[in-house]
Amino acid sequence: PEIKKKILFSFLIVSILCLLTIIPIPGLNYRAAEATIYAWGSTGIMIDILSCGALSNVSIVSLGIFPFLVASIIMQIVTLAVPKLRDLAQSGDAGAKVITKMTRVAALIGSVVFAALYCVGMKDAVTTRINFWIAIVLCGLAVAIGSAFCGWCVELLNSKGLGDGLTIIILTGIIHNIPRDLLMPYFDAAEANLGPVVGILYMAMGIILSIGMLFLSILVNMGEKKLRIIFSKRTVGMRQYGMQNQVVPLKVAQAGITPVIYALTVCMFVPAIITMVAPNSDNQWLAAARNYPTSVIFIPFYIVFVVFFSYIFALMQFNPFDVSSQIKQNGGYIQGIKPGKPTSVYLMNLYSNLNSAGTAYLVLVSIVPLALSFIPGLGNIAFAGIGLILVGGGFIEMKTLLDNALKTEEEKLKAAGKDKKHKNYNKK
Repeated sequence: PEIKKKILFSFLIVSILCLLTIIPIPGLNYRAAEATIYAWGSTGIMIDILSCGALSNVSIVSLGIFPFLVASIIMQIVTLAVPKLRDLAQSGDAGAKVITKMTRVAALIGSVVFAALYCVGMKDAVTTRINFWIAIVLCGLAVAIGSAFCGWCVELLNSKGLGDGLTIIILTGIIHNIPRDLLMPYFDAAEANLGPVVGILYMAMGIILSIGMLFLSILVNMGEKKLRIIFSKRTVGMRQYGMQNQVVPLKVAQAGITPVIYALTVCMFVPAIITMVAPNSDNQWLAAARNYPTSVIFIPFYIVFVVFFSYIFALMQFNPFDVSSQIKQNGGYIQGIKPGKPTSVYLMNLYSNLNSAGTAYLVLVSIVPLALSFIPGLGNIAFAGIGLILVGGGFIEMKTLLDNALKTEEEKLKAAGKDKKHKNYNKK
């Protein structure tokens, strides 16, 4: 019943967000605002995915979770840089709650700031039926409240829903665009005057490549290295003392899909601001910012940030130095490895090898469609690889969380059954 409630609650939140994507922003001329957003280029496409298609609909949740993502990244960087905040984050649940509150405040500030930038770019699309300032204030309030609501939904999904809220909302945005993305190679080929046969061929190749890359994504995310740890036991009288032997599964993609999400957000931060403020500018540099995610310059920056965040988040999941010290303190050793320094060296090499493989997978699957998008007629497949990583990795993460939740509930039921039998025995 508890898991059922979480699943239904997650569907409820996602359904509410999808309904909000069709509610227009007050104070704007819809046609003029739609034309302005169309000029946002590939930067607008990425924000549209993060808002579940709300940006292209000129909806009150047009900015989606983008302000919340920016605030979360800034707070994590500040937490790592400031010793007091770092100690607070490591002090348990109480410290984590304080950091969460600070992230919430930062997300609210980010929602207001990005809503103001959005209004600056939309000044030419304001309706003429009411006073300009009243219309622009209504627009700003609606966008700010919509963004703040999206951030609140992320927190609700984290605490009461099924899995990570960011992953669920991003998956919703990607799945929303799948039918269009599958058909776009055909229409792109038609616009490039390549003929319907070439268009059908491009579409078929895209579907086959997508299925193959999705299979690779699932395979890598489910891949793991089993680390067998043996603990020595001592016998005192008729009893044995010591921990039981353990098999610790270490995933190949230790960092999950978080590096991709964070790398995209960091790379898009400045281009998104420029695009919002000057969506219709003819300046060469400003126009380049609007299509930065599909430019050649984007690729090296994206690779650098993916590698950086992969190593950071992988280290947070599996720290070889901490694992080595814990094994030593509990009198254990890894099967086939001598205790002490050889264990530390082995764990460090294992961490490096697994993380290198996981990072190479993230970079390869992301970059191949970006490179292919420069071929005439394939311009709209640029983000296909990133989308497949998020879909494959996101569903695997949700499945893992669901399995863990089911095991926890089963253990609670078993414990409750044992307590009931114990009470009945005492009564007898």
